[in-house]
Amino acid sequence: RKALFEAQSPEESECGSPKKKKQDPRRLLSTSAPASISGNNLLGNFEESVLNGRLEPASTVEGFTAEIGASGSFHPKHLTFPVTVFFYTLCENSNVATPYLSHINLGKKGYRVPDKGTIQLTLFNPLGTVVKMFVVMYDLSDMPPNSQTFLRQRTLYMPSDESDSHEDAQKWLRYLIHLRLASSKSGKIYLHTDVRMIIFRKSDLDTAADHESGKGFELRSFTCGPENPKFSPRK
Repeated sequence: RKALFEAQSPEESECGSPKKKKQDPRRLLSTSAPASISGNNLLGNFEESVLNGRLEPASTVEGFTAEIGASGSFHPKHLTFPVTVFFYTLCENSNVATPYLSHINLGKKGYRVPDKGTIQLTLFNPLGTVVKMFVVMYDLSDMPPNSQTFLRQRTLYMPSDESDSHEDAQKWLRYLIHLRLASSKSGKIYLHTDVRMIIFRKSDLDTAADHESGKGFELRSFTCGPENPKFSPRK
């Protein structure tokens, strides 16, 4: 598995296809990259490349924060974490909105959550303004001890009469959150290692597209994870 910002050989790229660059040794992030999901619901080289650290960012911004909470059989204390944000350029000399990856290091202890319920994460910019509130419903009551899995929620700005399996689904991506979960020997479940989020700033484009198409567009979220097997042994 690739570490975040692992060295890559330079490759030519066309507009819309991110360019891969060599490693910058100053990048200090988790060396354990998230797993990938295969299937029609998760398409796009950019999404997988960014989440797995195969692209070097154009710039880095500190000062973002995130508040994490959960609810279910118990309510763990909400915690606030610093967030490092990495901006990317989809294509040189392009007017396409610049996406960014938000990275939270959860530390060795992680964050304990109920085996079933809701995880809520609110991302704030350096001015303290809410960027996005993620709400992820889940059920890991069948998770065995000493195992791990992940959840990925994608929020699309899409026509109300289409599904996330549509061929244009990747173009509709606006927000993504990748959560990694593990169970202890006693069966307690934790968010572990890190949380990664992708943010596309396309509000103006969305307004224009909605107006031109004449169709009703809406934000809709889809959550999925690995299947067959759903869980894997914890390393």
